[in-house]
Amino acid sequence: MTWFNGFLAMTVFFYAISCWHSFRYYKNLETAADAVAVRWFKVGFVIQGAALATKGWVDGVAPLTTPQGILSVLAFCLAFALLVGRLKTPVGVLTSLFLPFIFFLSAAAFVLSFKGGSLMDIGLMTARLACHIFLTFLGFSFFTMGFGVAVAFWIQEGQLKQRQMKSWSYRLPALEILDGLTVFYIGMGFVFWMGGLGLGAVQAFQVWNRLPFDDPKILGSFLVLVIYACFFLLRWGLRVRGRKSMTLVMAGYFLALFTFVGVRIFLTTQHTF
Repeated sequence: MTWFNGFLAMTVFFYAISCWHSFRYYKNLETAADAVAVRWFKVGFVIQGAALATKGWVDGVAPLTTPQGILSVLAFCLAFALLVGRLKTPVGVLTSLFLPFIFFLSAAAFVLSFKGGSLMDIGLMTARLACHIFLTFLGFSFFTMGFGVAVAFWIQEGQLKQRQMKSWSYRLPALEILDGLTVFYIGMGFVFWMGGLGLGAVQAFQVWNRLPFDDPKILGSFLVLVIYACFFLLRWGLRVRGRKSMTLVMAGYFLALFTFVGVRIFLTTQHTF
C-alpha cells in the first residue's frame, strides 16, 4: 500500500464514522450526534485535501489523470460544497442525506487505487487544464447539492399542498430554508461552472483554434448555464417561485449529469473524460 492509498483509507474511515453519527442524527434528531458527525467529517475532509495536494506536489501534476484521482477530487469537491452549505445554514438532515454519496465516492477511489490505470497522458495535464477540470467539478458539486435541496423542496411543498404529510417529511427543513439553500447552491455552482468553461474555452482555442460547439460535451456545458440563468431570471425578474422554478433546477442538473457521464457513453466527444 502506497502512502496515498493510506491517506485514502483514513479518509474513508473518518467519513464512515461521520456517516454513522449522521445516521444517528437522522434517526433521533440528536443535535450532539450531528455535531460529532460534522467534526469527523471535517477530519476526513482535511486528510483528503492534504493527500490530494501532496500527491499533486510529489507527482508534479494534478491528480486528475487516473480514475482514483478523479473520484477523490470529485468527492473532495462535494465535501467542500457540503461544508460551505453548512456554514450558511447548518441543516443536519441534509448533511445526513449527502454524506453517504461522499463516502461512496471516496471508498470507490480507494478500491480503484489498487487497480491502477490512467485516463490520459500525464504530459497533457497542464495547470490551466487542471484548473478547468477542478472548477467544473466544483460547479457540478454545488449543482448536485442544489438538486438535492430542490427535490426536498418539491416533496415538502407537494405534501403541504395536498395536506398529506408523511412522518419522515417532518424531518425536512422549512420551505423558506430549502428555497434559500437552493438559490445559494445554484448560484455558487453557476460561478464555478462558468469559470471552468472560461478556462476550457481558452484551452480549446489553443488546441483547436476554435470553440467546437459541435462537441456535445461543450454544447451541453453551455446549455447548463443557459438553464440556470433562466432559473435566476424567473426568480428575480418574473418573480416565479416554488415548484416551477425548481423544475429548472432539476432540468439543469440532469443536463449537467448527462454532460459529465452520458456523453461519454452514448455520444462522441473530443474530451478525454
